[in-house]
Amino acid sequence: MEESDLTPRGWLRHQATRVRVLLAQVVALGVVVGCLTIVQMGLLAWIVSRLTIEGIPADELIWPFMGLALVVVLRALAQWGQESAGNEAGVRVRSRLRAELLDHLAALGPQRLSDQHSAGLGGQVVEQVEALDGYFSRFLPQLRLAVVLPLIILCVVLWLDWLAALFLLLAAPLIPLFMALVGMGAERLNREQFLAVTRLAGHFLDRVRGVTTLQLFNRTERSVDEVFTAADDYRQRSMRTLRIAFLSSAVLEFFASVAIAVVAIYIGFGLLGYISFGPADELTLFSGLFVLLLAPEFFQPLRTLSQHYHDRAAALGAADALVK
Repeated sequence: MEESDLTPRGWLRHQATRVRVLLAQVVALGVVVGCLTIVQMGLLAWIVSRLTIEGIPADELIWPFMGLALVVVLRALAQWGQESAGNEAGVRVRSRLRAELLDHLAALGPQRLSDQHSAGLGGQVVEQVEALDGYFSRFLPQLRLAVVLPLIILCVVLWLDWLAALFLLLAAPLIPLFMALVGMGAERLNREQFLAVTRLAGHFLDRVRGVTTLQLFNRTERSVDEVFTAADDYRQRSMRTLRIAFLSSAVLEFFASVAIAVVAIYIGFGLLGYISFGPADELTLFSGLFVLLLAPEFFQPLRTLSQHYHDRAAALGAADALVK
């Protein structure tokens, strides 16, 4: 294919420039979703504070409740637009790449492709191109949102309570660090998995083509065993890849849970008056509850990035074969 001199990462970046407008829309809508989430949590904390501390009847807060409902609806619409734009970006990249790959194979012709197995070529056109979908529709936009949204939330928390913001800031770098360490292994396993499935497809196709010959020489049972062995090897590789993906999520959830627990303990003891250090004396139900509601949202973009991190590994594994 074109740009064959590029590395897999460089090739993927080049493909991303073709849909940069759609990717920018996904990021922009994601920022809107994040800002609406902050507004939603702020309204919720303010309503709870008015109801419990000031004792205002619920019927007098009808407008704040309506505003909260409006924010929820707007957030849902922004999320729908974000997912739609991301899916459209993935579809455009895959359609263009599949057309370019087919044109490239047609230009090479049967003679120049005689040294490549048809099953491997079919795997490139179908499976390896499809493996790029998650990278463009989910991972790339989330990679930017995982930087922008936590910074926005951190600024809001810093305005409310600088000590709680410090707790979040100290925990944030640990999550990408361990994600990167785990992702190195996932990238290698995905590359090996694509090679294994290509070999398996070629192995199976050869046996199907030669089934008459195998029956004549009474070798069908051995061929079935060979196909079973190759399929079991692919199963084991797939399970190793899934274990790496689950390990990445478990590491992120552990550090995020610890950080949220520390913030919750600080706010709880601060409101009870057991902590007088720093801004703890100035904590109110509104500010404490607002910070506590924002703490999980601070880690949510990183959680989502972790869920889509295997899309990056799969895309790099597929790109490694497509650029050759």
